[in-house]
Order: sequence, then C-alpha cells, then structure tokens
Amino acid sequence: MAKILEVKNLIVDYGVIRAIKGINLNVEEGTIVAILGANGAGKTSTIRSINGIVKAAEGDVLFKGDKITNLEPYKLAAKGIIQSPEGRLILRGLTVEENLFVGAYSIKKEVIETMDEQGNITKTKRSASQLKKETLKEIYELFPVLKERRKQQASTLSGGEQQMLAIGRALMGRPKLLLLDEPSLGLAPLIVKEIFDKIQQIKAKGTTILIVEQNAYQTLKIADYVYVLELGKVKSEGTSEELLKDDQLVKAYLGG
Repeated sequence: MAKILEVKNLIVDYGVIRAIKGINLNVEEGTIVAILGANGAGKTSTIRSINGIVKAAEGDVLFKGDKITNLEPYKLAAKGIIQSPEGRLILRGLTVEENLFVGAYSIKKEVIETMDEQGNITKTKRSASQLKKETLKEIYELFPVLKERRKQQASTLSGGEQQMLAIGRALMGRPKLLLLDEPSLGLAPLIVKEIFDKIQQIKAKGTTILIVEQNAYQTLKIADYVYVLELGKVKSEGTSEELLKDDQLVKAYLGG
C-alpha cells in the first residue's frame, strides 16, 4: 500500500520546552494507525502539528509525497486532511445539522471518471451542493441518532452523541485522512465501544485514519499499526499483535 502520510524527524517546541523530540511515523492508505501514550507523552502535540495547529520547529510532514509542514488547517482541509479535535468543540447555539454543515466548507465540485468494459471513459460532474447532500445522508446512515436529533441544539446532546457529531462534522469535509484526537475521552465504556465500532466502519468505507488515544485496549483492537510515545519520542512501534507480545508495554498500558 502507498504511504498517504509521512512524518520525518518532527520536532515541536513550546518555548524552551521540547515536546516532540524527532519522531518518525508513516500512515499507509486505507489503514488505521494509532498513536498511544500516557498524558504528556506528546500524542496531541504530534497530531496538532500534522494538522498545522501547532507549528513544527524542525522536520517534515508529507501528504501523498507533497510537503505540507506548517500549512494552515484550512489549506490542509482542502487537500483532504481533517481533524476531529480533542474535547469535540461543538458549536453552541447551532443545531446538530448546522454543526455538520460547518464541516462541509471545504467541499468543492467533483468530476468522477468511470471506465466501462470496452475502455470507454465517462465523466460525471457533481456539484458541491450535491456532494454535501450525499455526504450528509452517509453520516446520518452511520450515526442515526444525529438524524433523529438534527434540529436539536447541539449543546443538549449527551457526551457520546457530541462525539459522534464531532466525527460526523469532520466527515462532512470528505477527508482522505481523518485525524481523531482522543475520541473516547470522558465516555462510558459502552459508548466507547460504539464509537470504536463506528471508526472501523469509517475505515471500511475507504477513509484512512490516524487516531491519538489513551484507551490502549480498544485502540489495539482496531489499529493496523501502532506507535507508542513516551516523553516526546517513539518508544515502541509495530502491529497490535507485535505490541501485545511486549510484556512491559502490556503492563504499562493494559494492566496485564
């Protein structure tokens, strides 16, 4: 599989504090890649630097081979990199559906090329308005509760529903790479399981996902590849199966 994202020797500083100390990671197209670690390990700094919210002091971030280091988030959204942020950041005063449409600001018209058995190519144009309607329908199919509450004030949703809304809002931008920052934060175990089931469904539909999480147990169940950060460095990396064989890691993160 082709690499959709490459992070090379990334360094992030907050004043005199070096939060990220030269990490390297890759994300292959069509996979779920996870960044695990305790509080203060540098997980959120890493994903925010990839998304241009936090500026890198050194290093490169490449998307489909093109350098995107320190580009503004709105420019990255236009390229197909969209983040569902830690804390959800639901827009109060707006309904559920209005929150979702806020995420669609980067959608532009598309031209889809299809080839028949004889090799003839047909071009189909879809306007931004059509794409927004189609994407909204897909999100309501993925999260039926959002359709039920579409006219409701978003701030009145439960924590789990707000997390679904935050993910749905990110999906409205039709991301090629979806960045998820602590999607299980503050949620009850049953809701966490439901959120992770939805993340797998998003992957199954073709979206590549980079997820930052403290819930190692649930994350290892869905991730294709995992990076474990400790104090701004990559301590371990590998498939879930490989990392579960690391007794020290299991004791530190899974209580085993």
